[in-house]
Amino acid sequence: MKLLVYIGFLVLGILSLRGMRWAYVTFVLLGLLYFPASVGFRLDPQPCELTFDMPLAIHSLTKYAHIVLFVLFFLMTSAQFRMSNWAAFAWAALAAITMGVLVELAQGITGNGHCRSRDLIPNSAGILLGAGIVLLWNKARRRLQPD
Repeated sequence: MKLLVYIGFLVLGILSLRGMRWAYVTFVLLGLLYFPASVGFRLDPQPCELTFDMPLAIHSLTKYAHIVLFVLFFLMTSAQFRMSNWAAFAWAALAAITMGVLVELAQGITGNGHCRSRDLIPNSAGILLGAGIVLLWNKARRRLQPD
């Protein structure tokens, strides 16, 4: 069953990368519902870890899954804007950070996973990498377009 869920998310992600807004909205909504659904909608609120120190902040950058997932989420989000100006980057980054916060809150409310504010650090690193990829992609596309 989980394999079907992952395949569904993969399909929605690919369609989102192609700029299909309905797939993006569905991906976000199902992504947020994933946590309560995975515990049978039996909520077990846990406190969120809001404080951390520098060693934990640096250690959080070893959460490569967070980084990769947020690179992909930023790419999907920026595809929804279909613009290459700085405002589009800012909106895509804000949407991705908001999604990261909502995921952490969903983990805290359901007890499925750990609600940690320091997880926003690798998420932000993924967003920065995603922005770099979009910038390079836009630059390459402009060079390939005939004048």
